[in-house]
Amino acid sequence: RLPSPTMVPSNLNAIIERTLSSYDGRLDGIKIVKELATDLPRMKLDPEQLRRVLVNLIDNALEAMDHSKFKQLSISSQFSSAREMVQLVVRDTGQGIHVGDRDKLFLPYFSTRKRGTGLGLAIASQIVADHKGYIHVEESFPRGASFVIELPSA
Repeated sequence: RLPSPTMVPSNLNAIIERTLSSYDGRLDGIKIVKELATDLPRMKLDPEQLRRVLVNLIDNALEAMDHSKFKQLSISSQFSSAREMVQLVVRDTGQGIHVGDRDKLFLPYFSTRKRGTGLGLAIASQIVADHKGYIHVEESFPRGASFVIELPSA
């Protein structure tokens, strides 16, 4: 059971930057692309819980790229004032997610990995839901996966 989020006014880009800096020295051979919007509003978030979501998505992306010739991890943020939403995307150039697995990815105990517990994405999904947001996966072209998180900005 996760603790209830402690929502405080936060800068999502700062959470992304701090999380990425915790990987210093562990991303050799991986091209990192950051496209962080400069117009993000401050939002009520639980920084530690969102960092946990990002760590899970980044760790999964790194593992998915184990056998990729070209390894690129992209993280982007953008703000839609019309929708009052902030979008965070973590994209990799790994093997991608099979279409049949996409609906099950966020269920507890479902894993596509032999040593996975199947809890990481279920926990990430719960944290995002606790923030009144939504997470889903999309195919990334020409290869890989994109995990898209949408959070209300107000």
